[in-house]
Order: sequence, then C-alpha cells, then structure tokens
Amino acid sequence: MRVLIADDEQIIRFGLKSVLKGLCPNVIINEVESLDNVVSILTELHFDLLILDIQMQGGDELENLIQFLMREVKLVIFSGYEPTSPRIKSLRKAGVDQFIFKSASLEEIKLSLREYFPDRTESLGKQIS
Repeated sequence: MRVLIADDEQIIRFGLKSVLKGLCPNVIINEVESLDNVVSILTELHFDLLILDIQMQGGDELENLIQFLMREVKLVIFSGYEPTSPRIKSLRKAGVDQFIFKSASLEEIKLSLREYFPDRTESLGKQIS
C-alpha cells in the first residue's frame, strides 16, 4: 500500500507516519507540505490513500481537487474544523471518504485509519494498544 501525507506541519506528518507504520510496517509513505506538491506527485505516482490537511495554503480549492482525486485514491481529510462546520459539509458533499479531527485521541486516529489496512486488523489490537 502506498500513502501520501500532505500537511504543512512537519510534526503532524511525522506523527501520522508513525501511526501508519504501526498499522502496517510495509506501507510506503511519501510526504509533501503543500497542495501544489500534492498535484505534482499525483501526476508521477499512484497512491492508495491520501491524508490531506484541510488548512494548507490553497485549501479553498479543495473541492475541485477532491473531485479529480476521488476516481483514483481514497481521501482522508485531517481537520481542525468542527465536525458541523459548513466547510466540512462542503467537503463531505465533494466526496471525502473520511475526516479525522485534530481533537481526536491517538486511539481514535488509529481506529479511523485501520479500515484502510484490512489485512492487518486481526493482529492490530495487541500491536497498537
């Protein structure tokens, strides 16, 4: 499985990468820090999952990007917005697969991401608890 983490904050990318490696040690992870870099790398490589920060520069164009991406990749948005905000509703309507809110606990983040690694879910409970 190949995953792209797109966030302008290095500590967030590092944390998500650590969680993903715990879920699936063989996962291939690329990181970018801007939406421009997301578009560039997606023209070169195929990804199974994209974890994208909602508040990166240029994020006001996310709906257009999402509609393009939805044919190719599962998309998880990492967000500091409230779940009921109009922005979340708009992105949900555009086709985002899942939202992970920055207020989520580490365990909630792991549970949310587990579904993308179905062949590993049986043995995960002991490994990531």
